[in-house]
Amino acid sequence: MAKVLIIDDDEFVRKSLSRCLGDMGHAVELAGDLAQGMARAREGADVIYLDIGLPDGDGHTIINELANTASHPEIIVLTGLRDNYGAQETMENGAWDYIQKPATPASIRASLESALSYRSERLASAAPKADFHAGAIIGSHPSMLRARDAMAKAAESEANVLVLGETGVGKELAAQAIHANSSRRDKPFVVVDCSNLTESLLESVLYGHAKGAFTGASSSHKGLVAEADGGTLFLDEVGELPSSLQKSFLRVLQEHRYRPVGSGKELGSDFRLIAATNRDLAAMTAAGGFRSDLLFRLHTVEVMLPPLRVRGSDILELASHFIDKTCARYAQGRKRMSAQLSTLLGEYTWPGNVRELGNAVEAAVIASGQAKVIYPKHLPSHIRMALLDKGKARRAQASTPQASAAPTPSLLYNDYKLLRDRAYFQHLMEVCDHDVTRASRLSGLSVPSIYRHLGLAGIATRSRNRG
Repeated sequence: MAKVLIIDDDEFVRKSLSRCLGDMGHAVELAGDLAQGMARAREGADVIYLDIGLPDGDGHTIINELANTASHPEIIVLTGLRDNYGAQETMENGAWDYIQKPATPASIRASLESALSYRSERLASAAPKADFHAGAIIGSHPSMLRARDAMAKAAESEANVLVLGETGVGKELAAQAIHANSSRRDKPFVVVDCSNLTESLLESVLYGHAKGAFTGASSSHKGLVAEADGGTLFLDEVGELPSSLQKSFLRVLQEHRYRPVGSGKELGSDFRLIAATNRDLAAMTAAGGFRSDLLFRLHTVEVMLPPLRVRGSDILELASHFIDKTCARYAQGRKRMSAQLSTLLGEYTWPGNVRELGNAVEAAVIASGQAKVIYPKHLPSHIRMALLDKGKARRAQASTPQASAAPTPSLLYNDYKLLRDRAYFQHLMEVCDHDVTRASRLSGLSVPSIYRHLGLAGIATRSRNRG
């Protein structure tokens, strides 16, 4: 008998699921909102059925927290949306399955049986993990804990690893941590920044060259693939690897043999590959900008690093770390953040992620001089201006007649949904500059579905000028 928790604001759904799962002999707990659901989850559950549209928030936001409660339950997401809205995001957040309403009793039973079967195998095969030393990686947000777990699993294998994430999230630090915890830890960790090398230079840098291979090659040169022999080769920004080199590197990755530029002899190198990118390699492959066979080779193990803006209290933990580090670097006494600064750091969106936070904190420490407390005025001006603009927008919204007037009459659900859909698709098309193909990639909807929603919402399409 398993313990199943159902979190859904629809009483009919709760009761129907409860009867269906109770008839299978399982103990069923019910919750009507996120707060109640989290409280019940902390009491323990094997499987949780989670509605993503709840009165006190979006169910997507709680998947990580639910999955990281003491019993580490499997999460099955329920949705009434007809399109696979957010399905990819849901799976990336660690959900076991994604079921659309109305769901048949057979599909509910099948989802539970498969989740419990997987859970039984996972718990039976779970072995005590060796301590994973995260190095310079800091943070305890559930999304970061999941990323660290993926790093630990990658470190235990020899498989190729692809580290994904926005600029500045710490992809190289993740690669270093994987290497440092692997069996190759005592061998070289060799970095190749594909974005900083010209196409003609990159081949020589990777594979080396023979004496006289080109003008100025007065002696033979050992490439980075050779230097990584026995250790780890880290290809940073692999999405920038020129197409002319993608084919040759695919063979090197398959055979672990390479030919220096200008040499007639092949050499071998026993390296383990970790690659990283902030680009959508699948979209690049679809557009012909990246080889699909190389992508498949790179993508054996995936590590997804979350952006800083979703990491909650990690922001202040990182900021404190950077303050201490900067004070030590400049031989200053210990400093602390003011309450106002702590609040504002959490409100900023950090488009440059951890790297931007580190630079901003260093600038603030320097600007604070001999003061022991760092205030918002010490932050770089572009961050202060962004926060000021955000505050103005918030105040303007609060002062509108709609905000101060009595609540408007409730709308029919279909009318409300149409209004929300229109706002979403207007924003989507503005972000994508009315490029429907790009909108399809960002939203997870098919191109025909995008056009259908635009038509229903009354949003005109226009062709883009391509120079």
